[in-house]
Amino acid sequence: MNKLGVFIKDTFWKNVKSVSFITMLLSPIILIAIIAGIGYFIAQNESEIPKVELAVISEDPTIPQMLLESDETLTIAEDITTEEEARTALSQDEISGYLVVNVEDNRLKGSLTHDGLDNHIPIIEQVLTSSQILLRANELNLTPEQLESLNEPAVLDTQVVSVDEGEIVEEDDLERGIQIGSAYVINIVILMFIMFYASTVIEEVAGEKGTRMMEVILSSTTATTHFFGKLIGVFLVMLVHILFYIIVGTATFMYFRNHELVLSLIGDLDIGAILVQFLEFSSVFLIIGVIMFMFIAAFLGSLITKTEDIQKAATPLSLIVVLGFYIGLFAMAQPENIVVVVSSFVPLMTPFVMPFRIATDTVSNLHVWLSLGGAALFTVFLAYISLIFYRANVLIYSDTNFINTLKQSWTLVRSENSK
Repeated sequence: MNKLGVFIKDTFWKNVKSVSFITMLLSPIILIAIIAGIGYFIAQNESEIPKVELAVISEDPTIPQMLLESDETLTIAEDITTEEEARTALSQDEISGYLVVNVEDNRLKGSLTHDGLDNHIPIIEQVLTSSQILLRANELNLTPEQLESLNEPAVLDTQVVSVDEGEIVEEDDLERGIQIGSAYVINIVILMFIMFYASTVIEEVAGEKGTRMMEVILSSTTATTHFFGKLIGVFLVMLVHILFYIIVGTATFMYFRNHELVLSLIGDLDIGAILVQFLEFSSVFLIIGVIMFMFIAAFLGSLITKTEDIQKAATPLSLIVVLGFYIGLFAMAQPENIVVVVSSFVPLMTPFVMPFRIATDTVSNLHVWLSLGGAALFTVFLAYISLIFYRANVLIYSDTNFINTLKQSWTLVRSENSK
């Protein structure tokens, strides 16, 4: 095996077997499983809510029936017909409360005495309001058909559209929601991947340089071979990471796609086709974004002399990543804001911002391709610049601060180019 392959294999297996990678790999799945488990138990507990008994003292027999139909957790104590009996039953914890309903001056008035029926009060108010409407309808001699027509709500149909090259294109609300939700997920995944794999590259380079192993390694190979061996190895680890999520996500979708709850939510919508269409570009932005920051990380790692300075070296990179992340979130609310539009064409911001513009249909395919091409060209430029500085810095040790080390690195690169 050639030397490049040795570096790739060593970097790949060392990181795949690491505890940090396994934790990074499994933590989102464990978190989703915990959230789903909590939701399941909450739903189970809600379905097993014990019924409470309420006494209703009223001359109108329809009120107890309406309460039963409106609140499945209520039962009516039919044997209690007077307020005195209800008060006695409440004092002995036989019921949870009693409702006294009277008609005064053609107006329905209710009085609720209870012990722990706060969650049922809105439904009781709704039932009394309905009874009041029926009472007024009888006074006005309205027929049931007339009353139903008065209570019929207005109908409002909504249609989300987008404008594509002067033409109005109809969209589906659910489809739009899926795309926007996917954009949020992509933004978070990009943040996590960049922070994790950029830090991995910095640790790979700075660890060997800080322990003076770099001198031994470069005595038998070139800095260029070492540079690309480390980056390709980490990149392959990232591909395994992505492939793992694709397999788990596909298996989960295939298992639950015919579930009653899923079918009730999505109906006949082909969610798989929507996600594939959206992820065609977003996944490419994810990969290019991670590669860009990996090149930056390799350059920053080459500036480090001591392993304890790794966090300091990663600070500039972290600030850029966090800035891009928040601009991406802002893009969801204001996708056509000038800051968002400009940032979507700035290569370091593109992976965070462009997925949201794609999800909200505020960018044409031409602009997406231009942004993607610009990010790809900038990645090649970063690779070239990072390699130059890497070869100049990898065997340079300095006790000065990070800024002075960067200045020395620039001076060294200029002097080598002049030669």
